[in-house]
Amino acid sequence: VEAPNMSKVQEGAMRGLIDALDPYCSFLSKEQYEAIQKSKANAKAGVGIALSKRSDVIYIVSCEHDGSAAEAGIRPGDYLISVDGQNVEDRSILEADSLLHGASGSKIKVTIFRASKTKTLDFELPVKSPAANLVTSKMLDGSVGFLGVPTLAGSSIEQVKVKLKTLISAGAQKILLDLRDCADGEVENGADLANFFLQDGLIYFSQNRQGEKVLAVEAKPDKFVTDLPVVVLIDGSTAGAAEIAAGALKDLKRATLAGEKSFGLGSAQKTVQLKSGAILILSTAKYYTPSGKVIQDETARNAGIMPDVVVPDEDKRQDLMVESYYDDQDDVAKYRQFQEKIDKIQIDKALELLSKQKAPAKKAA
Repeated sequence: VEAPNMSKVQEGAMRGLIDALDPYCSFLSKEQYEAIQKSKANAKAGVGIALSKRSDVIYIVSCEHDGSAAEAGIRPGDYLISVDGQNVEDRSILEADSLLHGASGSKIKVTIFRASKTKTLDFELPVKSPAANLVTSKMLDGSVGFLGVPTLAGSSIEQVKVKLKTLISAGAQKILLDLRDCADGEVENGADLANFFLQDGLIYFSQNRQGEKVLAVEAKPDKFVTDLPVVVLIDGSTAGAAEIAAGALKDLKRATLAGEKSFGLGSAQKTVQLKSGAILILSTAKYYTPSGKVIQDETARNAGIMPDVVVPDEDKRQDLMVESYYDDQDDVAKYRQFQEKIDKIQIDKALELLSKQKAPAKKAA
């Protein structure tokens, strides 16, 4: 009836087309892209959430342990509905993520949907600068060095290397590598993490849609750190770069994986700038573990890395959920206690697996 604004029509058509390809493809107008770039430059602080998409809805993959989202009671598995009143249903992951960052000390209002609730939940989250050192390490009984890696973004891989060497210097004879809730970071850092425990061998490769191998990353001897026995803990919030590391260590029989199946995020994106200034972000290849297992499968059932030892099993998890349901605490406290119980079960199982492994004999000087 009315003359349409063809620019908006074309942008809408392009957005729908690109968003339908996979969760990590997106179309951004020139204005949207410039706004995101400006936000990145000015807003280094956030609320501690890693995002993906499921059923075309923004999905929370993991929450940083000390981040404001986790402290407020937001959980992995929640769906993000709006940020500061802006609906994110039709937005890309990149756009939604930019809305969750701001000036340190400011506050962001978010609305989430949780499958166990009949109504959406609202939170007001303080924006916090990330801790300078998120990687943790400590010595456990049995000469086990614990290395917790909640992120593989930026310079965190250097922190991992330093703390790993420190554990070895402190007398660690075995390593417990905790990659649970590790959902962000660059794929190169995931390869480097695996390389710390591998002297040689294929770490991962990628293929395009024709099935052609476009990249194969091998371990480099100069990046190798230790041949001590390793158990790796993973869960449903282990994604991306951490899956690259876990998949390589499993396939090359370098480590035993324990915990729960990982999320399944493994594809390479390319940014294409159009003449109008708009941006296309396209997935151009998928990542595979050394054995040829695709990490990001089209079906959720086949996506991710399956651990060698699933813990807790389905029956035990169900028992813990029932116990939690009848607890008198509020929902946030119930969930934390539930997660603490799972954490203890997984750590105990990892230590049990390590106790059956022998440290390599020390070489003569």
